[in-house]
Amino acid sequence: MTNISKFPLSPQQEAELFEQLGVLFSDRTAATAQGLLHDLLGHEEKVMLAKRLAIIILLHRKQSLYFIAQTLHVSPATVARQSDLLKQDQFQNILATIKKPTTSIMGVLQAIDDILHLGGILPHYGETHASELYKKDREALRKRKK
Repeated sequence: MTNISKFPLSPQQEAELFEQLGVLFSDRTAATAQGLLHDLLGHEEKVMLAKRLAIIILLHRKQSLYFIAQTLHVSPATVARQSDLLKQDQFQNILATIKKPTTSIMGVLQAIDDILHLGGILPHYGETHASELYKKDREALRKRKK
């Protein structure tokens, strides 16, 4: 659990800080954003955010709560909480971003794919009929790079 000061900020101060945080990360290369995250967050915070993103993506891809909890080594309650938020449309910005196949998003999806398939649990993308959309997205990305 994240440790927050006993002395809360005013809503205005919080809004200003969140705005500055948004400015800090806007229009950055992946390397610069990673450097900023490294400077701002401790190891545990980075792992927590990465797992939360993976949970959201896997839930969006219709993986079971149990499977996600076992794969990412998180509690079923953690996955259930994120599932409830997903059902309440709390992750629209994240989902909109992952639907646009950029190099960085494809890297995240590839990392999640690698985690899921280390033990041969599931076939890799491109090995099932359901992955036709993924193949088209990858092909479009390759064409844009040329």
